[in-house]
Amino acid sequence: MLFTLEALQAKHGDSLLLHYGKASAPKLIVIDGGPAGVYNSSLRPRLEELKESRSPNAPLSIRMLMVSHLDDDHVNGVLAFLDDLVEKQNDNEELPYDVLTLWNNTFDDIIGNDADELLKALNSGKSKKGASASSFSPGGAVAASVPQGRDVRNNAKVLAIGINDPFGGLVATPAKGKKTVAIGDGLKFTVLGPVEERVEKLQEEWNKVILKKGLATDKKGKAIAQAFVDESVFNLSSIVVLAEAGKKRILLTGDSRGDDVLNALKSSGLLKAGKFHVDILKLPHHGSDRNVATEFFRSITADHYVVSADGRFGNPEISTLQMISDARGNDKFTIHLTNQEKRLDKFFASEKSKGKKYDVVFRDPKELSLWVDLGDESLED
Repeated sequence: MLFTLEALQAKHGDSLLLHYGKASAPKLIVIDGGPAGVYNSSLRPRLEELKESRSPNAPLSIRMLMVSHLDDDHVNGVLAFLDDLVEKQNDNEELPYDVLTLWNNTFDDIIGNDADELLKALNSGKSKKGASASSFSPGGAVAASVPQGRDVRNNAKVLAIGINDPFGGLVATPAKGKKTVAIGDGLKFTVLGPVEERVEKLQEEWNKVILKKGLATDKKGKAIAQAFVDESVFNLSSIVVLAEAGKKRILLTGDSRGDDVLNALKSSGLLKAGKFHVDILKLPHHGSDRNVATEFFRSITADHYVVSADGRFGNPEISTLQMISDARGNDKFTIHLTNQEKRLDKFFASEKSKGKKYDVVFRDPKELSLWVDLGDESLED
């Protein structure tokens, strides 16, 4: 059984490949595409390699294409990938890839029918330099990514790709219990976020409190809308998935908040005595300390921690790495990072001098990615 998480060089963003099934007939899921430039530098050449090795005479099957989060550093490369396919289809060329389904919660899915009203409020007013005043905040980032998310959805329709199957609408989990989807070939996904009930309350709040007051068109409304997006939409939009093959587990967290992940594990019955262990934990939000606390790493332990970041915005933050170290004590585990930095070398050298037993693996700069093999068969076989 093949079960491998591959993290591409995605600069400050995420672009992950999940390989599973039999090594003789491996299956593939693509999760996020990184920010601008990553599709051409990493994702496209890696997919071309996989097509050449696995399916040289027919389209390479991609079981699922997932956009975990609204941000440009997750969705840009996915849009570039789909744009490529649409262009080839328009030119009557044979498509190199066959994408079966797309998981993508758009801004419209999260907000509901009045999403455009919220966007008007976010985009109203200009700074002295002519840029939108909201462009320097999480809300501004969401607003800037809305057209990309909509374009991803439209391209999927043009390419006849299934959308959010089998949910039919928002990819989400119930407030109690859990939503598990059998992907096939021994793989299943349990969706841990977003939570349906919280999204519904969010939509009600926007409709009743903001729209009814007519605030979406004045300056006060812009400030309210900005805070609304920063504190609610931004934190609700990440799709969180527990991927399982046999007894192996990978927790894919997108840019979710650690407390939301813990609450979802608890409500789904997966958090036992306050603990949950996985083989791989993809760190939330590129290792930002705004999304996690030491308690998160005490509650969710892993054999492997994967960090996709390049130092931009300070990610991964040293404080986050320290949280892992403090939470795990002298346990043995491995931290995998897509990019090496001097500040990280200094921190890990200090940790080693203190007798810490964990290992650190950086992506080889000559390689497009790093990978963690969990199955009986390796990606390199």
